[in-house]
Amino acid sequence: MKNKGEKGSVTLFVVGVCLIIIMLLMFFVMNVENKKQAQNREINKITKNYEQNEQDMEKVYSRIVK
Repeated sequence: MKNKGEKGSVTLFVVGVCLIIIMLLMFFVMNVENKKQAQNREINKITKNYEQNEQDMEKVYSRIVK
């Protein structure tokens, strides 16, 4: 007994679920990538702040020692 009215409903359901899973994975990967980029920006800012502070400290030290 074949039901001709529901021939592609299972296929359509499987394709729909696969698309939803792919979209969720894409959003997850994008979220992780955005977090990594934000973390790299913060690390660069911190590194720049410490470099500036080291230079300022050397200037102050050289003034005091001389």
